[in-house]
Amino acid sequence: MMIQRARSTAWLASLVALVGLLVGGSRLSADERFPPKVLAAFREVVALPMQSTVEIYREGNSSALALGAIVRADGYVVTKASELTGSLECRLYDRRQLPAAIVGVDVETDLAVLKIDAKDLPVIAWSESDSPPVGSWLVTPGVPATRRNRAPSGDDLNPLSVGVLSVGPRKIVHQPGALGISLAMTDSPATIEEVLDDSAAEKAGLKAGDIILKVDGVDTPDREKLVKTIGSHPPGDKIDLLIRRGSEELTLEATLGSRAKIFGGDDRAEFQNTLGDRKLSERRSGFPLAIQHDSVLTPQQCGGPILDLEGKAIGLNIARAGRVESFALPAALVQETVKKLLETHLTRAGSDEPAEENAPAASDAEPAPANER
Repeated sequence: MMIQRARSTAWLASLVALVGLLVGGSRLSADERFPPKVLAAFREVVALPMQSTVEIYREGNSSALALGAIVRADGYVVTKASELTGSLECRLYDRRQLPAAIVGVDVETDLAVLKIDAKDLPVIAWSESDSPPVGSWLVTPGVPATRRNRAPSGDDLNPLSVGVLSVGPRKIVHQPGALGISLAMTDSPATIEEVLDDSAAEKAGLKAGDIILKVDGVDTPDREKLVKTIGSHPPGDKIDLLIRRGSEELTLEATLGSRAKIFGGDDRAEFQNTLGDRKLSERRSGFPLAIQHDSVLTPQQCGGPILDLEGKAIGLNIARAGRVESFALPAALVQETVKKLLETHLTRAGSDEPAEENAPAASDAEPAPANER
C-alpha cells in the first residue's frame, strides 16, 4: 500500500509539473491554470476532506464569503473572521444550508468559530506532522455546486486549486491599515479634511469636517494619536469610530483598507499586487505564523483547509496575499486557537460539554436529501 501510494504521489507530481511547464507564467485562475482533467487526478485526495468543508454565505446572498472547516461533529466550524458580514449561513457537502452564529473570534490569527444546528458531522482530519517541506504539493478542497436531487459528481468533485509550498512557517509582518482620509493640519482635535473616493472612510460614511474622538474605545485627541492608533490595525480589521459631526456624536464601523491600494506609495510590489483584476484578501498580514504557497485562490476561497497528498489538513488557508502568494495558518496553530475559543464559548454558555476527541470521520456515503439552496 505504501509503495502504491508513493508511486501515485510521484505520478501526480510529474503530471502537475508537466502542466506547469506548459502553462507557466500565465496569470490565470485556478481552473484555467490546471485543466479539469489535471484537477481530476486529485479527487482521491479531496474526497473525504471535501465532506468536512463548508461554504459560508451572508443570508439572502448567492455569493460565498469564505470557506470553513468542520472541527466538531456537533456543529462547530472554523473560518476566516474578517470576511464575515451580516447574518450567516453555512452550506454543507450534503446540500443543507443552515444558519450560523459566530461564537468566538481571535483577532491575532483572523480566525472565527461558528456554530450551526447539526449533529454527527464529518470532522476535518488534521495532519499530526510538522509542516511539509518546501516544494511539497498542496491541495485545496471546495464544496460541490448544488445540483437538484442528485449527489455531486464529475468536475464537482475536483479540488479548487493545487499548488506548491513556497516558504515554510514564519511570522507575517503586520502591515498598517488605512482609513483613506486627509487630516487638517491643526494638532487637535483630529479633524477630517478630505475623504478619499472608494476608501474605507467613504464606505463607513465619514465626511469632511468630522472629528474622530475614539477608535475602538481608545481616545484620539489629536492627529498623532489617531494616526498611531489606526496604524496599529492591519488591513481588513473592523473598527468602531466615535465621531462628532456638528453637535451630534455618532458611532460608525469601518473596515480598514491597505495603504498601498489607497495611496500608492513606495511599496511597489504591494501596489502592483493591487492592480488589474487581482483580488486579494483585505486582511493578508499580521499573522503570528503562516506557510506560503502558490495556489491560486480568491479571497472567498480562503478560510477552508489545505491538504497534503495524504488528504490530511496541514493548515487553513487564511489569505490571498499576492499574484503568486497565498498564506495558510499551520494546523497546530489553528487547533490551538480553536480550542481556546471553544473553551471560552462553552464556559460562557455554562456548558460542561468537553472538547470532542473522537469525532465521526467523513464517509463516502450518499448525501442525505436536504433543502436546496
